[in-house]
Amino acid sequence: MPKSNASDLVIHDSAAVSPPDDSLGNKQFYVHYHQVDNNRVVHGSRTFELINFEWDKPYQIVKLDRDSGALRIPKKTYHRSVSCDSGSIVINQSERDDLFQAKKEFKPVSIVKNEKLANILKTVKPLIVKI
Repeated sequence: MPKSNASDLVIHDSAAVSPPDDSLGNKQFYVHYHQVDNNRVVHGSRTFELINFEWDKPYQIVKLDRDSGALRIPKKTYHRSVSCDSGSIVINQSERDDLFQAKKEFKPVSIVKNEKLANILKTVKPLIVKI
């Protein structure tokens, strides 16, 4: 049972990546252990890159726009998003459990520091999905 639900409006005024690449230009991802994200694009488009070691297809790329449904990102899924050139607005209605702590849940993970994550990016062809 979730401890709380939170609604966040995430606005990119132009092309943007969240989380941004590290200082050396390597991809970074968020991973939540106590939050499920439910993302819905209300303006522009955004492409989500998802990696979950437990999935049959562990590497997926999902493009969302205003006509798409919501994208549910389960716990333990590494994820990052890229806005279109003109930017995007996303509403994230997240579900948080009792152990949620923002300081721990929003630390970007660089592929340089996670060998398993880097290996999937190098060796697995992504499943490309448009919702």
